[in-house]
Parts: sequence; structure tokens; C-alpha cells
Amino acid sequence: MRNEAHTYATANYILHNPVHHGYVDRWQEWPFSNAREYLGEVGEEEATRRWKEYPVLNYGKTWDEPGM
Repeated sequence: MRNEAHTYATANYILHNPVHHGYVDRWQEWPFSNAREYLGEVGEEEATRRWKEYPVLNYGKTWDEPGM
């Protein structure tokens, strides 16, 4: 990880991936995620702050493309 912003954006990307792909509606619903533990550790208020301050945007967008 390059810095705090990169770390939090990466965590948001990983946690949000099952939602992004339509497998679940909320992070906590994905059975293979540590989202429940993450939210238990940092709290929903802090997780929301990190989500807003370090959004996923186009993070990893080209990773699923063939040849990438």
C-alpha cells in the first residue's frame, strides 16, 4: 500500500466488490467477507467516513478486462 488513501480505497474496493457485481445488496450479506468484523472493529460511522473520503470510483475498473 502506498499510503493511507490507497489502503482505505483498496479496503473499500474489496468490501464493495460483491455488491458491485450484484451478488448481494450490502457488504455484510456476502458470506465470504470480513465486512461484519470490519464494521465491528471500526464502527459504522467510521466505515461510512472512510467510504466517503476514499471512494472506489474507477479503482480496479480495468482489472476484469481480458488481457489485463
